[in-house]
Amino acid sequence: MSLPNAILRLSTDVLADINDDERLAFAYAHGPALSGFGEDAELVCVWETDAVPDDADPDAVHLTVARFQSLLEALDRGEGWREPGDEALRVIASFAEGILLADDSELGSKARAEVTEFPQSLADASREAVENEAESVATRLGAAEDPWELAETLTGGLHRAYVALFAAGGHFFPGRDHRAESVARHLLGDEVPEAESAVWAAASAPPAERADLLPEAWRHFAKVVLDNC
Repeated sequence: MSLPNAILRLSTDVLADINDDERLAFAYAHGPALSGFGEDAELVCVWETDAVPDDADPDAVHLTVARFQSLLEALDRGEGWREPGDEALRVIASFAEGILLADDSELGSKARAEVTEFPQSLADASREAVENEAESVATRLGAAEDPWELAETLTGGLHRAYVALFAAGGHFFPGRDHRAESVARHLLGDEVPEAESAVWAAASAPPAERADLLPEAWRHFAKVVLDNC
């Protein structure tokens, strides 16, 4: 199967000049172009150096091997995933869904083998988090009057729920974009996206109604997630 045009462009226009650098451990591409959800892609270069080289190409994202390995180890310990912006989950999920384009060191292939063994500690910790916070999140949502507090509570809770759902299926949650399509792609069931839609519908209700509707919608959503874990 031929590579998407966005990946080919990264390989020929960006990586071609970097690949001859002996300091480069491996490089991979990821993004919607690979999953079929869009045409964009990003190149990530991982360097076998103490720090990212000063002359690293600005058209790629750059990490050191040590940093990449530390992120991988964090997920193996069941850490680095709880908030939407957590680097460990974001980087390793992208790597797991991506494609190796350079790997003279064979460190990329080694890391690829590691991510195929999904960390049970991550699955256990994420499911436990959803279970433990189901009622407290419902309470906060019902009491929230400030829109920012409401948005932060929803965003964090939904993130952890989807991490748990994907982890139960042996996958790293790739992020909020195209999450419904990703759920369908990995055969994780339709119930969770439908329950999430009900949460957003309740969140959009007038404040007086929302205080009653949203906590119940959240409790149902959390139950559906846990039932699918």
